[in-house]
Amino acid sequence: MKILRLRNINIKINIFMVVIFILFFLFGYTAEVFIVVLTVLIHELFHSFAAKKFGFSVDEIEIFPFGGIAKFEYLNTVSPIEEIFICVMGPLSNFLIMIIFMGIKSIYNDFYLIDYIIKINKLMLLINILPIFPLDGGKIIRAILSLFIGYKSSTVKLTYITYILCIFMMFYDILYEVTYNSIYTGLIVVFILTAAKKEKEMAAFVFIKSITRKANDINKKKKMKVHLLVCLRNIRVKEALECFLPNKYHIFIVIKSNGETIGTITEGQLIEGILNYGLDITMEELLIESKK
Repeated sequence: MKILRLRNINIKINIFMVVIFILFFLFGYTAEVFIVVLTVLIHELFHSFAAKKFGFSVDEIEIFPFGGIAKFEYLNTVSPIEEIFICVMGPLSNFLIMIIFMGIKSIYNDFYLIDYIIKINKLMLLINILPIFPLDGGKIIRAILSLFIGYKSSTVKLTYITYILCIFMMFYDILYEVTYNSIYTGLIVVFILTAAKKEKEMAAFVFIKSITRKANDINKKKKMKVHLLVCLRNIRVKEALECFLPNKYHIFIVIKSNGETIGTITEGQLIEGILNYGLDITMEELLIESKK
């Protein structure tokens, strides 16, 4: 449900959040739920404004019972450095609000809502820096790892970490005490696991988009750093793809098992080889085909 439009961004409240808002209103917690919604909105707006600085179009922000989602246009082409900056801005908003109201608390010490604002922002800050998908901490760690092991590999590793931490969290909550909190924790775990699975499924698509962006960047900047790799002649092209790093052009030196060089394959030749011969062709076979 759309509630307002702010700087060309549609602000929506999910229908489940509307139901929760009504329930909290009936039980006399109107101010508390308003603070939560406003905190989530500010968090997502910080993400959105940071994304706009890099030229991305932000269509809408939707607020759910478990948080918010800012929907970006072409966010799949974001570079690791850009992604880190965009993701950091959300938790930074919570930190700034927390500091501001801690200062206000020193003046108005005995005011419940000030304590509640500090508590909610502290909670959002701590949750969002956890190294799991789809939280900011997980995306930041993924962006950092992608600089060393590539986007796809870092996404897979963070997905497994998310699975392990969620299962641990669920079992801990159940074993400690089965209450209504366990039900809420279960819903959060389901939401996180679903989002993590989606991130893993999107990894291949994002990888292809990054290659497309890279070609455009080379044409625009006229230069790019090179990632030089050495590989045995019998490894398959799909294994070579695992070594791709963002924002670098790849050149593969193909060697025999005794170390003798038999040729080089550029990133362009590798991508063309995939299109023509598939992912299972070996580097030596691709080298032979490229010389024809």
